[in-house]
Amino acid sequence: MGSFESFYFHLFQPEYRIATAFILAIVLNLYAIPIIIRIARQNHFFDVPNQRTSHETSVPTMGGLGIYFSIILVSLVLINTCGLNGGQVSSSLTSLPPILAGLTLIFFVGMKDDIINIGAWKKLIAELIALIILIVIGDVKINNLQGIFGINELNYIESLILSLFVGIVIINAMNLIDGVDGLASSIAILGSSVFGIYFLEIHEWEYAIFSFTITGALIPFFIYNSFGKVNKIFMGDTGSLLLGFAMTVLVFRFNEMNSMPSITPYFVAGPAFAIAILIVPLFDTLRVFSIRIYRGISPFKADHRHIHHVLLDLGFNHLQTTVILFSISLIYIAFVYVFNYLGNYLLVLIMLGSVSLLAGIAMKIHYRKLRLNLKLSEDKSN
Repeated sequence: MGSFESFYFHLFQPEYRIATAFILAIVLNLYAIPIIIRIARQNHFFDVPNQRTSHETSVPTMGGLGIYFSIILVSLVLINTCGLNGGQVSSSLTSLPPILAGLTLIFFVGMKDDIINIGAWKKLIAELIALIILIVIGDVKINNLQGIFGINELNYIESLILSLFVGIVIINAMNLIDGVDGLASSIAILGSSVFGIYFLEIHEWEYAIFSFTITGALIPFFIYNSFGKVNKIFMGDTGSLLLGFAMTVLVFRFNEMNSMPSITPYFVAGPAFAIAILIVPLFDTLRVFSIRIYRGISPFKADHRHIHHVLLDLGFNHLQTTVILFSISLIYIAFVYVFNYLGNYLLVLIMLGSVSLLAGIAMKIHYRKLRLNLKLSEDKSN
């Protein structure tokens, strides 16, 4: 009996639960994806090619289903909400029910949009409700600006407004970046892994489990989405909105923990580090929205101006585009980590300036190629 108690005790220690969560999430989604593909084909849930898409054949969508159920099931089984591990007092994530409630609402909104298409404003309202559940009931929010604009602690109203705004930006940024195979999932894998390592380092065990559960759930999808031929699948809004909400949870918790200098590792430029992790979707959303507003178009009107579209037009394939943008994210994370002592202002300025320069060069080459193709077409017609 003693050996069983010892096994039980060790099984529920955080390190074991983190590894178990990661592996279990992989296994669950590996099992789920072929079933989802079969159901999607039977019910004609396809992403049909149009003038905005970058694929040429109809592909089963709803890949977010497997991601969602893997995260939900593993979180419910392995994340501690009461502070007990094998009879020992330990860490807990009391905000898990509101987190999963918000995640579930976002999931169903994304699924409805994949099936029948809903308006941007309806999605926005649902996102706000999910974020209010997270912020007000779950108390997961941005409480501290860590010295930006000379501001540290925020009062409740300031925290609520800022958290809602940041959450909406992250959710929609992840949704908009889902335009080529593997891009949204690889960025989310990178983000959840980096946050997971951070939470592991500071012994924030339950958020580490949540982070690596997300990573594990995404790995099978990334493989099917990027390398699948007969069994390719897209995550759809079901998955991309869900990932945006999950990244919001991790960003908020990272900001809260990093606002405590007593916790190590401590990032002097914590907000800049969070921005670096999501630099590709955040900057691309800012750039595209700015262009649309400048041209008098609704910022929510879909078009073909995203940076991944530009790279595809320049001749890169889906995998190459994903590798390029993933590598850029990795470089910025490493840069901010190494030069963290420079502070938020300088690091954000360097990131915005350099990524604007890179995007500007890509756009200039793109426009030259378009003009050249137009000239060649005119010459042929003459």
